[in-house]
Amino acid sequence: MDVNAKKAPIFLLLAISLASTAVFASVFVYYPVSIAATPQAPPIIFSAGSNSNANDLRGQQITVSISQANTSLSITVHPTYQTTYYKNITVINNTDTSNPYYIAFRVNSAASDTNLQSANLIIKDSSGGTVATIDLKSSTTSNWYQIPAGAHYSVDLNIIYSAGSNTYNQAPGSGFTANLQLIYSPQNTESAP
Repeated sequence: MDVNAKKAPIFLLLAISLASTAVFASVFVYYPVSIAATPQAPPIIFSAGSNSNANDLRGQQITVSISQANTSLSITVHPTYQTTYYKNITVINNTDTSNPYYIAFRVNSAASDTNLQSANLIIKDSSGGTVATIDLKSSTTSNWYQIPAGAHYSVDLNIIYSAGSNTYNQAPGSGFTANLQLIYSPQNTESAP
């Protein structure tokens, strides 16, 4: 008897066995899962600083707009040549008087303009000490900084323009927009996604 002829029934039996296994492999089991969300008031909010909506250069205004829920912020300033420093234009508040939080800043869209040397957001504690300096010209995420329970941090803005080839009666550039996020968490052991 041919050896291949003896192997043919074994291969046929193996193929049928595998085919029947594939048919019964399509079994699905469902376990119930319940997810509940209980919204809370935000513990970290923005509020107006002592120079929010104050006078800026050439009759302009330092415009600080805060959303109704105090969870988004828009700032417009009008800097000129050299260093223009805007002090205490907004405040970051920890309204939770029992728990500290950790805050970080992510620059999603960096500042860029002709002759713009630097643009920094400076975060200060209540004693005036610098907690963080956020480079608005670099798309990056900062380290975590702790804001103690019930504390507040003031926010300054420092912008430096060089003259380049401009003369005194020209603006130093066309302007810029930097988009960033304030991120907060009850922990600082891992990076924000």
